[in-house]
Amino acid sequence: MTRASQTQSLAKLDFSEPLIQSGKRENTEALLKRIKTLHQKLSTLEQDAVDIKSLDPIRKPLIKDVILHHKDRGVKAYAACCLADLLRLYAPDAPYSESQLRDIFNFFLVQLTSNLKLTTSSTQPLQISRNKSNIINQPSQPSQTTGQRVTDIPYYSEYYHLVESLATIKSVVLVCDVPDSDMLMEGFFNGFMEIVRPDMNKTLIRYLRDILVALIEEASQLPQGVMDCLISQFENYASRPEVLSFQLTVDVCNQVADKLKRPIYAHFSEIQANHGRDPSPDDIKALTESHALLITIYKFCPDLLLNVIPLLEDNLKVSDELIIRQLSVKTLGRLFAQRAGSEDPSKKYPSTWRAWLGRRVDKAFNVRLTWVEGTKGVLTNHPEVREELQSSLRDRIHDSDERIRAAICKIVGSLDYETALHHISLDTLKEIAGRMSDKKASVRSESTSALAKLWNLAYSEIESSNPDAIKQFAWIPEAMLLATCNSIVTLEMRMQLTSIFKTTILPLPKETDDEQAWVDRLLFVTSRLNDDAFVALRKIIGLAEYAKGNSPFMAFVLFCEDYNGGVIADGSQDAKLKLNFVIDAIARSYFGDAEKAKKDLNAFAAANEARLFKLYKTCIDIQSSLASIVKAKNELLRKVHQSHDDLLETITSLVNISTWNIVNQSSIPPLLKRISKPESEASSTPALRVLGILAKEGAPLFKHHAAQLVVAMMDRKNDHLVELALQAMGAVCKIYPEVAPAEHRPIERAINIALEGTPRQAKFAARFLARSKEPDACESLVTEIVKEFKKEDQKHLLTHLRALTELALIKPRVVEAQSEEIMDFIMAQVINSPSPSTDVGEDDKWVEEDSLEPLDRAKISSLKFLTHRTLGFARDPEADTILRPVLKLLSDVLFNDGKINENTQEGGAVRCHLRLKSSVCLLKLANVRTFDKAIAEQCQFDLVVGAVQDPCYMVRHLYLRKLGKVVPTQRLSPQWNIAPILIAMDPEDENKQAGLRIMQKIVATCSNLSTADKIERTEMPLARLLHFLAHQPDVHWAKAEQGEEIIGDQQNLHDVARFIEMYLDCVAHRDNVGLLFAIAQGLKGLRDRSAESSVPLWILSELAVIIIRNRADKNAWPIPIYPGKIRFPKDIFHHADNHEEKSKVQHTQYLTQEVREWAKTLGRRNVNVASAPTAQKKAQSGNNHTRSPPTSAKRKAATSGNKKSSKKIRIEESDDDEEDDNEEDSDDEDNGDDEDESEEGEEEGDDDEGVLGRGGKRGAKTKAKRAVSGKKAKKVKVKKSDKSVDDGDKSEESDLTDLSDED
Repeated sequence: MTRASQTQSLAKLDFSEPLIQSGKRENTEALLKRIKTLHQKLSTLEQDAVDIKSLDPIRKPLIKDVILHHKDRGVKAYAACCLADLLRLYAPDAPYSESQLRDIFNFFLVQLTSNLKLTTSSTQPLQISRNKSNIINQPSQPSQTTGQRVTDIPYYSEYYHLVESLATIKSVVLVCDVPDSDMLMEGFFNGFMEIVRPDMNKTLIRYLRDILVALIEEASQLPQGVMDCLISQFENYASRPEVLSFQLTVDVCNQVADKLKRPIYAHFSEIQANHGRDPSPDDIKALTESHALLITIYKFCPDLLLNVIPLLEDNLKVSDELIIRQLSVKTLGRLFAQRAGSEDPSKKYPSTWRAWLGRRVDKAFNVRLTWVEGTKGVLTNHPEVREELQSSLRDRIHDSDERIRAAICKIVGSLDYETALHHISLDTLKEIAGRMSDKKASVRSESTSALAKLWNLAYSEIESSNPDAIKQFAWIPEAMLLATCNSIVTLEMRMQLTSIFKTTILPLPKETDDEQAWVDRLLFVTSRLNDDAFVALRKIIGLAEYAKGNSPFMAFVLFCEDYNGGVIADGSQDAKLKLNFVIDAIARSYFGDAEKAKKDLNAFAAANEARLFKLYKTCIDIQSSLASIVKAKNELLRKVHQSHDDLLETITSLVNISTWNIVNQSSIPPLLKRISKPESEASSTPALRVLGILAKEGAPLFKHHAAQLVVAMMDRKNDHLVELALQAMGAVCKIYPEVAPAEHRPIERAINIALEGTPRQAKFAARFLARSKEPDACESLVTEIVKEFKKEDQKHLLTHLRALTELALIKPRVVEAQSEEIMDFIMAQVINSPSPSTDVGEDDKWVEEDSLEPLDRAKISSLKFLTHRTLGFARDPEADTILRPVLKLLSDVLFNDGKINENTQEGGAVRCHLRLKSSVCLLKLANVRTFDKAIAEQCQFDLVVGAVQDPCYMVRHLYLRKLGKVVPTQRLSPQWNIAPILIAMDPEDENKQAGLRIMQKIVATCSNLSTADKIERTEMPLARLLHFLAHQPDVHWAKAEQGEEIIGDQQNLHDVARFIEMYLDCVAHRDNVGLLFAIAQGLKGLRDRSAESSVPLWILSELAVIIIRNRADKNAWPIPIYPGKIRFPKDIFHHADNHEEKSKVQHTQYLTQEVREWAKTLGRRNVNVASAPTAQKKAQSGNNHTRSPPTSAKRKAATSGNKKSSKKIRIEESDDDEEDDNEEDSDDEDNGDDEDESEEGEEEGDDDEGVLGRGGKRGAKTKAKRAVSGKKAKKVKVKKSDKSVDDGDKSEESDLTDLSDED
C-alpha cells in the first residue's frame, strides 16, 4: 500500500473552528463550548489510527496562556483532557518541547491537586473507616469536606479522564525527561498523597498508584524528595494503616520494590554513617528512630529491605560500637518475629539468622539481653525455628547475668497456652523450673511465676485429663514444692517460692460461695505430688509448726495490742521488749531482708489501729472460716494500702505466710464429703491424705465439726473414714474436752473398734476413749483385752497390743491395774515364744512389717508397749523398777543382733525390725533425763546407737530420721551428739548427708547455749568420738615388739580419719579451732576408763591433732593456745597416775613416721557428700552393700549381696511409725516424760529456738516473757558460766573432770 493510501485510511480530527478567536474579546461560555467539543472529538480518536497532521492546528493553541491560565475551572479541565489526548495520539513521540512538556505536566498536577483535594468547612465530617475515625485524624487530609462527594466535584469526569489517560498510556513517564523533573516528580508524589480520599473509587486510586509506579520505574535516579515523601508516610501513618495515603504508599512500594532497594539501603546506611560512630544522645535517638522505621517498612513492604538485612548482619560484627550492635540485634529480632506464617527466616536469610543467633553469647550484657527479649515473637510466629531457638535459650538460661536468666523465664511465662503446649519443649520448661532455686531473687520470681501462670492456663485441661497438658504442665506444682525443700535453698528463697505457690497455685478464692471447688483444687494438686513434695506442702500449710507451738503470729498481734502504740499501762513495762522479741523471731524466720521486716512490723505495731489488728487476728485464727479469712485479708490489705502504703509489701508477705489460706476449718466438710461419698478413687485418695494431716497436726480445725466426726465414726463400710474420724476425735478432744460426745453409742463403737478393728484403728480408738467423757471406758477396754488374751484364738492380737500401747502412755494407771496378767501374757506368749520365721533366712534383707508373721509383728509391738509403759511412769518413784527390765530386754535384742534370746531364733528380716525398734525405743526413753542416765550406766553406748551402723540400709536410714528429730533439740545427754558422725562410713551418700544435716542442726542449737554448755555439747564430743573410735571392734589393734598396741590395718586408720573429718566439717571454724586442738592434744594426758591400755586413744589423739592442724592450714586459721581449763568427761576418762607417766606419754609419738607422712593429706578437703538421691533411685537401691559400715563385732554382719529390696517401700511404710512417735511424743507431756523439762525450757539457749504459740509446750507469750527476763539476767549468767569454765567445777552433778596442768 502506498503512503498516500495509508494517509487516506487514517482518521482525521474534524474540528475546523479556531480554538482561540482572534481579534475580538473571548466569551468564556463560547470558549468552554469549543474546547469541550474538541475534547469529545479527540477522545473518540484512537491511537495509531489518526492522521497526526490533522492535530497540528489545535496543538499549539492548547498550550497558550489564555487556555492554561484561564480563570474558568471548566476550560482548564477540558484543556487538560485535550492535552492528555494529544499526548496519547502523538505517542510515542511528544508533540511538544521539553520545556513545554514541563509546563503541561505541571498544569496537569495543579488541576488534579487543586480540584480533587479534600477541603475544610463547617459541615459534618465524612466518615471514612469502619472504626468511624474522621478525616481530622489524618494530618495530610483535612478532616471535614464541603459536603460534596468526590463524584459531585465539578468536572470530576474530566479529572478522572485525565488520571486514567496518564495511567494507561503512561505518558506521565515523559516527566522524567523534562527540565526540573525532580521537582515535578516530587509534586506528583506529594500531591497524590494529599488528594487521595476515602470516597474515591478503587479504580481511580489504582490509576494514581500506576502513575506513581510508572514515574519510579522510568526514573534513572529517584529524587530525594520522592524518598522523603515515601518515608514520611511510613513514619507518620504506620500506626494507622487505614489512612489511604499510607495504603497508596505501601502499594506503590510493593510494586517497585526492586527499584527502591538501593535508595532504601542508601537512606539507612547514610543515617548509620552520620550517627553511628561514637554516638551522642541525639545520635542514638536518630539511630533508634531509623531502626523503628526499618521495622515498620519490613512489616508492610519486606522486599524493600533485601539490601538492608545484610547491613544489619554486618552491624552484628562491629565489636567497638555497642549501640549499633544492640540496635541491630533488636531490629533483626523484631523483623524475624513479624509476618506470622511467612517464609522461615532461617531459610530466607540463613547467614543473617546464624549471625543473630550467635549474639546470644555476645560479650556485652545489653546485647545478650536484647537478643533474649527478641526471641518471644519468633517463638510465637515461626514454629519451624522453635526447636533451634529453644536450644539457644536453654543454653542462655545459665547465663552469668541474672537479668538474662530472668528475661528468659519471663518470655516463657508470657506465651499463650497453645504455644506453650505445642511448641515449647518439656526440656525448656524443666530448665525454667531449675531456675526456681536460682541464687537471685528476680530470677526465682520470674521462673516460679512463669510456671505458675502456665499451670493456671492449663488447669482446666489437666483436670479434664488431657494427656498433652498433663505431660507438659502437671508436674509444675510438684517441682515448685520440691524447690522449697532443696538442700541449697535459703530462707529468702523458701519464703519467696512459698508466697508465689500460695498466691498462684493454691490461692484463696475470690468468691467464697463454693468451698468445695476451693478444696477440690487442693486435692487435685495433692493427687499429683510424690512423697517429698507432699512433705513440702505440709510445711507450707504450717500446721506442723503450729502443733509444735512454733507459730509467733498470734503472739505478735496480741503484743501489738498490749504495746498500745507506746502508751503502756502500769505493770506492762516489758510490753515493748516482748514485742521486739516476737518481731525479731518473725523477721529472722520468715523474711529474707530481716532488717526491713523488723522496721515495717514495728511501724505496723506503732500505728496502733485496732481495726487492722482485729482483721489480722481473723486471718491467723485457726478457727476462722474461709469466708471470714477472705473478707478480712482483702480489707486488711486495702486499708494498709490506703493509709500505710510503705508497709504494704511486708504486710502482704506476712499475711500470705501466716494466713490459713490452703486449709482452714471450712476445709473439713468438703474433705469428709469426698471420702464418704467419693466420685472416684482419684478424689478420695488425696482427700484421705490431706485429712490425715489435718487430723494429726490441726486438731483445732475440728472443733466445730465434732458432730460430723461422730457420724463418720459410726460408718460401717468405709474403714478409712472411720480411722480418720477416730484420729481427729482423739486429737480434738484432747484440746477441747467439751466437744467429746455425751452419748454412749460412740463410746461403744470405739471399744468395738479397739477390740476388732485394724491396729491403726485401735490406736486412735484408744486415744479417743482415753479423752472421752466416760471415765470407765478405758477400764472396760483393758478388761476385755485381758479376757481375749486368755483365749486360744489370737486373731486380733496386734489390735489389742496397739490399743494397750496407747493406753499405757495416756492412762498408765488403768493399764497398770491389770499389768500382771498383761505382762505375763506378753513375756510368755509373745516375746519369749519361738519365732515362726526361724527358717526364713539369716540375711538381713528388709521387708515390710506387714509381710512378717503375726507373732513377729507382735514382738515388735510388745517392745513398743513396754517402752510406753515405762514412759507412762516416768515421774513415778518406782520408775526405775519398771525401767531396768525393759533396758535389759532392749539391750539384749541389740547384743543378740536382733534376737530376743537364743531360744526365740528370729529370722533375718524380723531381726532388722527388732533392732530398729529397740534402738528407737531406747532413743525415746532417753528423752527422760533420769532414763538417759540409766541407759548410759546400764547399756553400752555402741549398742545404743548401733543402728547408725547397722548392716541393713533401711535400719540405718530410718534410725537417722528419728535421730534428726530428737538429737538437735539437745534434750539428751551430750554423748548422743556423736551419733550423727558415726554415719561417716556409710556407703550411701544420702545417709551421710542426713548425718551432716543433723550435726549442723546440733551446732546451730548449741550456739545459743552458755559457754560451758556449748563446749560440752559441741566441742567436747570430739573427745567422746575419739574414745568411741578407739573401742570400735572394726578398728583392729595389734601388739608391737615393744609390747604396745598400734593400728594393725592402715586402712582402718584411713577410715577413722573420715569420722574425724566429718566432725570437723560440721563443727570446726576459726573461733574454736584452738579449743578443738587443745581437746585432741589433751587426751594424751588422760587414761581410758574402759580399757586396760590407753594407747589406741593416744594414737587417735595424735591423728586428730594432725587433721585439725591440716584443716587450719587449709583455711588459713591460726591455732591459738586455749587460755582456759578444759573439763573432759569423767565417765570415760581419768587422770594419769603420776606426773612422770603423763610426761612420758606426752613426749612419745605413737604414730609411725610413715603414717605421719600420708596423714599430711588428711583434713584438707571436705567429706564428699552428694545430694540426696531421687525416689526412683531409692526404689532401685537395695538394702545390703558390698562394703557395710563399721559395725560392732558383737553383732554379726549380714552377708553382703545385691540390693534387691526397695528402700522406697519402707520409707512409705515408715510414715505411720513416725506419725505414731510424733503423736506419742505429744502425749508424753501429759504423763511427764521429762521431769526436767521446765528447767530445760528456762535455759538461755531456748530463747532463739523459735517463738512458740498455741499448740506447743510453751506459749509464745510465755516464751517472750522468759526472753525478757533472760536479758535482764544475761550478764550474771554469762559471768557465772565463764567462771565455771575457768574454775573447773568438780561437783558431783558434773559429768566432766578437769585437765590438770600440774607439773
